[in-house]
Amino acid sequence: MSELRGFLDGNGVAYRWFDVASDPLVGLLGSPEALGRLHLPAVLVGGEVLEAPDSYAEAFATPPAHIGADERYLEAARWRCRLAEQLGLQTRPTLGRYDLAVVGAGPAGLTAAVYAASEGLRTVVLERHVPGGQAGTSFRIENYLGFPAGISGTDLARAAYEQALRFGAEILVGVELTGGQPRPPGLFAVELTSGAVVESRSMIVATGVHYVRLDAPGVEERLGAGVYYGVAPEDAAFHGEGDVFVVGGANSAGQAALHLADHAARVTLVVRGDSLASKMSRYLVDRLEQAPNVTVLTRTDVVRAEGYGRLERLVLSQRDGDRTTVAADALFILIGGEPLTGGFEGWLRLDEGGFLVTGSDVRKGDGRAGTWPLERDPFLLESCVPGVFAAGDVRRDSTKRVASAVGDGAMAVQLVHQFLRTADADRAVLPPD
Repeated sequence: MSELRGFLDGNGVAYRWFDVASDPLVGLLGSPEALGRLHLPAVLVGGEVLEAPDSYAEAFATPPAHIGADERYLEAARWRCRLAEQLGLQTRPTLGRYDLAVVGAGPAGLTAAVYAASEGLRTVVLERHVPGGQAGTSFRIENYLGFPAGISGTDLARAAYEQALRFGAEILVGVELTGGQPRPPGLFAVELTSGAVVESRSMIVATGVHYVRLDAPGVEERLGAGVYYGVAPEDAAFHGEGDVFVVGGANSAGQAALHLADHAARVTLVVRGDSLASKMSRYLVDRLEQAPNVTVLTRTDVVRAEGYGRLERLVLSQRDGDRTTVAADALFILIGGEPLTGGFEGWLRLDEGGFLVTGSDVRKGDGRAGTWPLERDPFLLESCVPGVFAAGDVRRDSTKRVASAVGDGAMAVQLVHQFLRTADADRAVLPPD
């Protein structure tokens, strides 16, 4: 249910939520017999009842790597697209062809849309859920340049969304790619869950990452206000001399803890497993054991985050049932994440973690899909397919933070201009199909 409510809230849709089991007003919607036959969740809009498919709640918990091959996910995604249409959200393009298609409306995608549209490129943005991406879910982003008192992710996302629209970008919401491919001469075509096909001369993939969420009360409400997914250098400096906690037991969590230990007074690594050895490299385990200001708690879970507005305390639960409440200035969560590259499988090169390979790394081919076809080197953010760029969290080795995503989005547009200027020459040397 939370995914559906997030979709409605994030897109500014006014609604009334009825619990059919307890709300006294639910009788206004129909007879008990009729309501009992509804498959929930169901949405009453424009006089029509849209019942969600069985796969709805499960499907969006972890988006698949291969959307086109997952019928249950496709069913849920198409239902959400139909709901978006009924709500009056734009799900189909108005032009037959665009200069740039941006896939994803997080900070990177919205930045790209603002710069591209303001510079005269016919631009369309394709967003699966809610404009703003991961940043849009942050309660308060406190270390973003120009906002000394912080800004909520929702406010930042809304401002960027309105700015992109004002410059003339089209933003389609509730749509996902079911497939895509280069379409000669010099075009890319992507198929959407709305049934529409978008054609463009270039593309920026800014789909972001689906982070494994920490299911504990108080965590989501404090995203950006002491609670973070991943670790960026500026976060370490921002929380210098504080008590910080890292959740996770793999290499990324160990590396984060060591990095934070150079700044924070105390770092506590919270691990669900019995030891670090099962998932972490030995050299990291040794360094953590030697670090004087790092404590490792195994067989432990974070079960609650507390504080007035921002994070102030954590409730920890040990496997033996004991619970303790500890002061905490920051919580960094590194329990896994999957890049959202569904729809690009088979024609863009991904690394072993599923992130898009770009720039000079594309030349370091290993026989997988997407060998670079041109004599010129790939541009900095360019994928293995000339004219398709990656920006933000979905790109390999990107810094998973709002500021870096914004920088990627702006840079990608300048590279798009460069590509479009050289596109005719590039096509002249492409091998025949």
